[in-house]
Amino acid sequence: MKNLEREKFMKKLLQNIFSVGNIYLNGKKFKVITIAGFRIKKKIFKPIKSIYDRTAIPAEGIQYVENPEIWLSNIEVKQELLKTGRPFEHEDMVIANKTIGKYFLHNVKHVVNIGSGVGTFEWNNAPKHPDIKFIASEFDEKSTQWVLENRKLENVIYCTDNIPTLLNKYGKFDLAITVDVIEHIQDYKSFLDEFSLLADKAVISTPNRDRYKDIQNLITPPYKWHVEEFNAGELYFILKMYYKNVTLYSLKNPYIEELTEVGLYSDYEKLVAYCEK
Repeated sequence: MKNLEREKFMKKLLQNIFSVGNIYLNGKKFKVITIAGFRIKKKIFKPIKSIYDRTAIPAEGIQYVENPEIWLSNIEVKQELLKTGRPFEHEDMVIANKTIGKYFLHNVKHVVNIGSGVGTFEWNNAPKHPDIKFIASEFDEKSTQWVLENRKLENVIYCTDNIPTLLNKYGKFDLAITVDVIEHIQDYKSFLDEFSLLADKAVISTPNRDRYKDIQNLITPPYKWHVEEFNAGELYFILKMYYKNVTLYSLKNPYIEELTEVGLYSDYEKLVAYCEK
């Protein structure tokens, strides 16, 4: 490609990747910033499905308020559920843990789970994979004590170790997972900085913020334990800062153990990201 042709090509490419413009609706001026198909304002990504389906972002930006970070005891929350007559564990969470094991516990020997709670992932997957050594780390001591007393398994080590300690003890793992943890952490960047060191392959799941897309003027996660939530596009681009390849999946039916690959605009309830360095 000649220099002039290359220059024209790059200019056109950049125009498609990044553009800033104004539009007017009902006499009001709105600024639209587009990056690779995403409108961005104050760290908030919002997908554009097509050039014919655009919702302008007000000049003052999108208002999104985080909940305060509340560290909860996993076992205490579950024991409270039992008092109200509800099941110890939500069925959809059990299914999600089983499904992650079903799809991603292949060709691995050493797996670490960060934020393992009451060992739901290990309890439902470790017996099916006796050749895999599972390390389940849960910082809440009450939950860890409960799981040591109630869900002991030969190929599972339950602990309260932080990530640097785990790396010092065991070195790198074949696979690192964290199931519905990131949405509870205010400083998720620091969490991912450490978590991404554990293994070259990772599975990260979290609820999809866009499951609430039909609720008007929703500016904070309804579930008070969630500091912030991410939609598919936000999660994808955040994880791309740490991993070369990121593939998004979801459970179309949260009660069936089946994953479907999804795109950046998915509004299915659960997001499961498979990441490789």
